Amino acid sequence: MANNYLEFSEVLDQLTEDERRWLEEQLETVFVFGDHEYTAQTLPSDLSEEDADWTGLRVLRDFPDDEGGETDFEFAFYDDPENGQYLWFCANEGGDPGQVGHLVQKFLRQFRRDQCWSLTYATTCSKPRIGEFSGGALFVTADSVELIDAHDIVEQRRVAFRGRALNPNSPKENSA
Repeated sequence: MANNYLEFSEVLDQLTEDERRWLEEQLETVFVFGDHEYTAQTLPSDLSEEDADWTGLRVLRDFPDDEGGETDFEFAFYDDPENGQYLWFCANEGGDPGQVGHLVQKFLRQFRRDQCWSLTYATTCSKPRIGEFSGGALFVTADSVELIDAHDIVEQRRVAFRGRALNPNSPKENSA
């Protein structure tokens, strides 16, 4: 039996105090009961975390591919004298770059509308299985989150190549 992995490591850097506070709030675990949201500190004594309608990071409440609030990435805040405050995202064995992109898009909308952010990831396998190795990237702006998969890029090129082979009169791409 083989194990498949999706790994990444990236930072959101040069955070101001306001940006860091906002990110900390978004990355806080919440317990949702109907229309009410609680943290572990604000949960009334007559409610149990286990009975919540939804539990997860606040930022994932509106994540379209949500699977019950499961967080598929790790994170930590750091303060570096040279690079300032930053938020580090990583996945060691499995992760969802889309969840990170969802958070970063909200962040860019709130604080840095004129900037973009990217993350690259690797997909590997514990055995040398054909087609089980790949990778990709995430490109985020305030208006979009684009997930770019290496397999998809290769398939697009394959289709374009077949189209040229079937139509030898079509213009050739410049290879230089």
